[in-house]
Amino acid sequence: MKKTLAISTLTLVFLVVLDIMVALTLSWADRTGRLGSLVWFFEYGRSVPGKLERWEQRPDLAGNLYNVGWRPTAVATSKTAFANEPKDIGPVIRSYGMSFVLNIRKQAVEMRKDLKWDTHAGPAGPPNFTYALFHDDRANRRPGDIAIFGILASGVSTMAALSNSTRVFEQPAPLTYPIYWPEGEGLRKVDPLVESVDDQRALPQDPEAAAAWTAQLAQEDAFYSPITFGMKWLDISPFARLVRRSLAKSHIETRINDILTDGAYPYEVVLPRMIRAFAETARADGQTPVVMLLQTRNQRDPDLLALAKPVLEAHDIPYFASAEHFDPRDLSGFAADGHYTAEVDRLFAEKLLEILGL
Repeated sequence: MKKTLAISTLTLVFLVVLDIMVALTLSWADRTGRLGSLVWFFEYGRSVPGKLERWEQRPDLAGNLYNVGWRPTAVATSKTAFANEPKDIGPVIRSYGMSFVLNIRKQAVEMRKDLKWDTHAGPAGPPNFTYALFHDDRANRRPGDIAIFGILASGVSTMAALSNSTRVFEQPAPLTYPIYWPEGEGLRKVDPLVESVDDQRALPQDPEAAAAWTAQLAQEDAFYSPITFGMKWLDISPFARLVRRSLAKSHIETRINDILTDGAYPYEVVLPRMIRAFAETARADGQTPVVMLLQTRNQRDPDLLALAKPVLEAHDIPYFASAEHFDPRDLSGFAADGHYTAEVDRLFAEKLLEILGL
C-alpha cells in the first residue's frame, strides 16, 4: 500500500512539474513569437472569459474577434454610408447575413460592375443575428431597394444563443443578438443585456452588470455552461486547457443535438415566422424581400428549403436556395474551411441575379 501511494504521489508530482514546464515554455514562446502552432493549440482551451480578457489586452493578436460583428457599430457605419449616398442612386441590394453571402456578393460584383450592393454581416451569424440586424438597419434603406435575408443551415441550431461567445468556444466572438420565441402568431424577443462592444468592455469594472449578464446567459442561452465560462484560474494550466477544450466541444455538440433532435428550441416555428415578418417589413417599406437559403455540407444541418418553402410560397416571397443549384452532398464544391468554392459561388451569383431580374 505504501509503495502504491508513493508511486501515485511521485506520478502526480511529475505531472504537476511537467504541466508547469509546458506552461513556462508556452509563455516564453508567446512572448517571443515562436512555436506559433503549438501556442495556438493550447490557447484554444482557455475559458471564454480568459480568451476575451486576452483579446482585450492584446488587440493585435491574430484571430482576435473582440470588436467584430457588433450590431450598433454596423448600424452606425451603415448610417454614415447611407447619408453619403446620392439620393438618386437607384435600387440598392442591401444584404444581411454572413461570409457565405459575402462570397456570393463578391462574385456578383465581379460579373456586374454596375451593381450597387451594400453588405451587413457577422462571423457565423445565425438567423436571429441577421434578422435583428435587418431591423436595426431599417432607417438605412429606401423604397425600391432589394433587402436580402441570408440564412445559413449551420446557424439554425444556434438560434437559442445570445452570443457567439457561448456557442463558438475556440474563437468566442462576444457579439450579441436577441433570441426569439413563438408568442401568439408572432415572436417574442429576448434582448441581451450586453448590446455593444462598449457594454462588453465595461463589464470588468461593473460587477453588478457582469453578474446580471452571466445570470441572463445562464437562464436564456442554451449554450452557456460553467464548462466554458467557469474557473478562469484553471487557464494557467495547459493540461486543464486541453481537458476544458474537449469538454466544451462535447457540451456544444450535445446542445446542438438537443435542439435539432429533441426540440430544445422551436426553430421550426421561429424561422418561418422570421421569414414572414422580414418580408412584411421590407414590403411595408417599399422594398423587395429576397431570402437566401444556404445549405452547408454537414448533413446533420436542417434542410432549409424543406423548412422555409411553405412560408415562402404562401406569401409569394422570392428566394434563392443553394441546394436547388448545387448538391450539398457533393463535397467537391466546398473549400477546406467549409465555404463553397469560388466556382460554385459564381454559379450561385449568376442564379441569384436571374432571380433578382438584374
